[in-house]
Amino acid sequence: MSKQPRDDGNAAIPVLGFRPNKGHQVPFTVGASNTSPQFSDSIRVVTLFSTQDAFIETGDSTVTASNVTSHFLPADIPYDISLGDDVVATENDKFVAVIGSTSSGKLFISERE
Repeated sequence: MSKQPRDDGNAAIPVLGFRPNKGHQVPFTVGASNTSPQFSDSIRVVTLFSTQDAFIETGDSTVTASNVTSHFLPADIPYDISLGDDVVATENDKFVAVIGSTSSGKLFISERE
């Protein structure tokens, strides 16, 4: 039985809650990539919100972001991203690296469950 909220037709609404005390703030600059703390093992989805345009990469503890080849994350728009699935439980996508596009800022990361 789903613990998800239900709509007026009693159908489950697929939405993940925020994991308590697992919000992260990662400051970044234009000149250097910065990496998030490691996410909990069971986390498969995180929400990202950046105060400035930035570039991101997911990976292991050595991941870095590049303002040339990484994925663009525009400012002020929340994005949910997948970190993998339950079939292959690895440490490969337990970090997010970020670098600023043209300004320094802060990346807010919320672990979802």
